[in-house]
Amino acid sequence: MFSPKSIAAIVFSFLVITALALHYFVPAPPKKIVIATGGKTGQYFRLGNEYKEALEKNGIQVEVLVTKGSIENLELLNDSKSQVDLAFVQSGTATSKDYPQIQSLAGVFYEPLWIVYREKSFKAAPDTLDDLVKKNVSIGVSGSGTRKLVERIFELDQIKTNKPNFFELNTDQSLEKLQVGEIDAMFISVNNRAQIMQKIFADSRLKIMSFSKAYGYPPRIKGLSVLQVKRATLDVYNDTPSKDIFMLSSTAELVSRKDLHPAITALVVDLSIDMLSQADILNAEKDFPSPNHLSFDTNEDAQKVLREGPGFLHRYLPFWVAVWIDRLLRVAIPLAAILIPLFNFLPAILQYRIKYKFAMIYKELRTVENQVNAGGYDKARINTALQDLLERSMTLKVSQFNTKDVYDLLAHIGDVQRRVGEVKKI
Repeated sequence: MFSPKSIAAIVFSFLVITALALHYFVPAPPKKIVIATGGKTGQYFRLGNEYKEALEKNGIQVEVLVTKGSIENLELLNDSKSQVDLAFVQSGTATSKDYPQIQSLAGVFYEPLWIVYREKSFKAAPDTLDDLVKKNVSIGVSGSGTRKLVERIFELDQIKTNKPNFFELNTDQSLEKLQVGEIDAMFISVNNRAQIMQKIFADSRLKIMSFSKAYGYPPRIKGLSVLQVKRATLDVYNDTPSKDIFMLSSTAELVSRKDLHPAITALVVDLSIDMLSQADILNAEKDFPSPNHLSFDTNEDAQKVLREGPGFLHRYLPFWVAVWIDRLLRVAIPLAAILIPLFNFLPAILQYRIKYKFAMIYKELRTVENQVNAGGYDKARINTALQDLLERSMTLKVSQFNTKDVYDLLAHIGDVQRRVGEVKKI
């Protein structure tokens, strides 16, 4: 029923349609991405390089971009010209209302807001912001995630951040001045594994404030949670903290633009499960990567991987092999849904075309036959018309299954030719 040329045309058409569908509807993931992190001494930069190593093992080239931190990272992600694909940000610093084009993939570790104070500066251990308002306090550098979070917390307590006793100092400056008594307290928002926190835990003159009003803030600031830290959890030898304390904590989260390729999203979250699921001082095993306490709209592909793990193909095949098979399936299944009914209907269409060819010749043959039956015709013209029908019938391009139909048509034409030869011209 199908000639070799027809089969070749069908196959070629299918390949062209598949290629166009792959290009326009299921594009391949990029081979290079850019991750915005933070300063070279911070946890964001360290973790960014861990992702770089893991992603490059899967054939994705990664550029780790050093930045000033969360606020700059958000601005870079929000700027399509920056070419930044992923970034680490501190939860609670912004929302989807501020950056509608940004989405959260997963939380990667706790980033507590440490309120570190010099014990000698206070008659009694402080436990609210009111205890700090008259003291010399470092509240972080403008534009940093720490400062942004402090401003939001202070606003709820109706405390102005422009007081002369509130200082804009970076973390190293803050610790140095705190240790020599030039300031009384400092705010710092970093992971407990950060080097600066190890210095703080080891200094017996410095204490971590327990926030008695901690549970009042998370319902009002998206991305915040409360951590209860047991005595001596942070440093056993120095008994840090010296009692159970409550702390506010943001979550360091991995965010992206909403147009990040789904395959890259799934791969990054899958790698996060391998890299981050171990227990730590402040979190239990498998607490991270986490879908909780995130600042932005969550990515559905990321949430699916967090719930169910990687898909079947990505679980057992190399990344790029799984990507190509997945892309082909995404195209092939819809195409099959369209083409299978079409192929089922195609024989009927071809048969109709063949019958239509026969019908046109029979129509002309009937016209000639009517002229013969009516008499008074031009025999030469009739014979020419019959010869033309005969030649067209013999050159019909039909399958072998229609051979009988061709011979029947030739016989009918021959029958009319004989009748013309038998009738005397009037």
